[in-house]
Amino acid sequence: MYKKAYELIKNASNIALISHINPDGDALGSSLAIYDILKKMNKKVSIVNVTKNLPYNLNFLPGFNKIKTDLPKKVDLLISFDCGSFDRLGIDRRDFKIINFDHHITNTKYGDINLIENDFAATGEVVYKFLKENGIKISKECAICIYTALVSDTGFFQYESVNERVFNIAAELVKLGVAPDFIAKMLNEREPLAKVRLTAKILDTLTLYLNAKVAVVFLTQEMLKKCGATVDMAENASNIARSLATVEVGILLREEEDGRIKVSLRSKNYVDVSKIAKMFEGGGHKRAAGFVSEYRDFNVVLDELLQILKKELN
Repeated sequence: MYKKAYELIKNASNIALISHINPDGDALGSSLAIYDILKKMNKKVSIVNVTKNLPYNLNFLPGFNKIKTDLPKKVDLLISFDCGSFDRLGIDRRDFKIINFDHHITNTKYGDINLIENDFAATGEVVYKFLKENGIKISKECAICIYTALVSDTGFFQYESVNERVFNIAAELVKLGVAPDFIAKMLNEREPLAKVRLTAKILDTLTLYLNAKVAVVFLTQEMLKKCGATVDMAENASNIARSLATVEVGILLREEEDGRIKVSLRSKNYVDVSKIAKMFEGGGHKRAAGFVSEYRDFNVVLDELLQILKKELN
């Protein structure tokens, strides 16, 4: 399948690379890695994400300033990254072939070619395998993007998805010119004041449930406005909730612009949150998943989740 994907790329005239709405380091790192490769192949390629405000801490990635919000009119091959279902790309279907790079177990396999590795730590690892399977040289720029994808989706190598293979990939990327300290500083040490203020407001909402095994935090549109913050600045809130000593599941309930509630679920040891997210037509991994509820009331969404979690925790 990896070689078939490469043949499809070589034969395509107009290629568009795209990642999911509200992208993270894995989504943008993976897509920018392939963007670098295709540009060096002199392919006609564009890179797209429909999100207006992309994460500020990823603007160091090579090619970041080439990302557009609109899909070009002429596309015969769409390559998606880190996206479990087509609707999360935020675009309409057209008459183009699709290559689907992902590592989510809940992926709906919407591509003509689906390069999905459920046991991989990041979509960046799938991209790395694609390059290796096809004997494609990895440039320093490409290596920076893949390394960023890896550390973003493994919490800098601290999640259970990390194994010897992941460290071997990281080691090779360092040999190709990646500076781990630079990537860490770019991702973690450029926090705007708005994010610090927003984090404080979010943590003020923290409440424990089910014998302190579940920690819940809330984010409203009003909080974003007061802090002058963007939604990506709350990305780590559910991880902070999970980090409490007694907590197995951390939850962030975030109010969307249209009033719906976005739910981010993080578990520590044994609760499979992807299974819970799937009940609400969401997706993700065993320890990190999410969905968007059609409800517009925090309490309704939370009550439903707590009923499910009560059974899971028992």
